[in-house]
Amino acid sequence: MPAGAGAVLIDLVRVETVLYNTVDARLKDAGGLTLPQLEVLSVIRDVPGCRVLDVSLTISITVGAASKAVDRLQEQGWCRRTVDPDDRRSSVLSLTTLGSAAVDQAAPVFEAAAADALGALLPAHDLEHLARTLRSARAVLQPGVDRAAGHPHAQRGPAGP
Repeated sequence: MPAGAGAVLIDLVRVETVLYNTVDARLKDAGGLTLPQLEVLSVIRDVPGCRVLDVSLTISITVGAASKAVDRLQEQGWCRRTVDPDDRRSSVLSLTTLGSAAVDQAAPVFEAAAADALGALLPAHDLEHLARTLRSARAVLQPGVDRAAGHPHAQRGPAGP
């Protein structure tokens, strides 16, 4: 009997929640960042000239939620906002030295936790198939959003000072 789309969606959300919480717990146990903190800091690191809107679009949260998350990270000393010289009404985000170090410390824990959690569920060939399927789905749902931005292992640009 074919699975109904509603049941598939609910299963997908429930699996995502368990995986997210499992990886987040490993990060917390390691004494570093939480997974939401790592996500935002990784976007700031990976997106040249990053603004709050880039964080919002990349991790699919509202601009208000992204701004509050950046405020909390800035209070921790992990990132900074500077006036955009090209548009003085806007701010550019960058990591501080502390923020770069926190991401560098958390990224391998994230990768190991994700590998353990997903490896327990899927053999490598199925994981690769799932990765392709999810990339395709995100490309349809979020056209124009950089697929690599915000992935803790995919450092592409220089980290902030």
